[in-house]
Amino acid sequence: MHRLLRAGLIPVLCVFAGLPAHAQWQVGAGPGLRYAAHDEYDAGGHRLVRESGWLPGIALQAAYTRGALTWRAGAEAYRGDIDYGGRTQTGVPATSTTSTRLAAVNAGVAYALAGDVSLLALVETDRWRRDIAGTATAAGLQETYRSTRLFAGAARTWRPAAGRLTADAALFLSTPEHMRVAFSGRYDPAHLDLGRARGLRLGLGLRPANAPWLELSTRYDRARTPRSGDAPLTENGQFRGTITQPEHTRQALTFAVSAMY
Repeated sequence: MHRLLRAGLIPVLCVFAGLPAHAQWQVGAGPGLRYAAHDEYDAGGHRLVRESGWLPGIALQAAYTRGALTWRAGAEAYRGDIDYGGRTQTGVPATSTTSTRLAAVNAGVAYALAGDVSLLALVETDRWRRDIAGTATAAGLQETYRSTRLFAGAARTWRPAAGRLTADAALFLSTPEHMRVAFSGRYDPAHLDLGRARGLRLGLGLRPANAPWLELSTRYDRARTPRSGDAPLTENGQFRGTITQPEHTRQALTFAVSAMY
């Protein structure tokens, strides 16, 4: 996860370093807390799996403003254990724990219009790792998902006495999601190409008037990824059947506090 953050931020910061120094810069960092929920559904729309829980993390951001354009970059990482509730292939209920790691690196631009309104465009690389602990009736799974998301949206800023308040909304479409799954050594690791995720992002941020160096923010994300096609399941190279990743949704409610410089 940390390699992803470093690899994503280095080229972005190098681009920013080549920009004129007389423009306005802001950087920020701080802790975050995310409530994450993940659901999987069968072909009939019935829920198979529900994962949910709180994940602590950290968020970094940088912004460069010149004229009507603001270039932005950011990175975030969250990890922790969340509750898993699902069913085995035979339909037996299974309760476990999922060790979850979420990481994302993004870069984008905002174009200021009249009336404190801005248009937003953003590209984000997303990595999601799930280590589902095994139970007495099922082996554990180790899953990694990767995709790139393209966002388009708008933001509006108000300046009440309490401070500067900004709300934003964006829709996104991802590249086809790639998934790698391991079976705790029982079968060979498998790779699946999933469909394009679609979703939305809503955000709200406050810069208090009595502490303008502080930013309080909250964000809601929701994404849906369609069911994958079949992929071969092998054991020591020998065919044992096929596997499919069900349609799944991801939701997250994130709270963050950042010190801005």
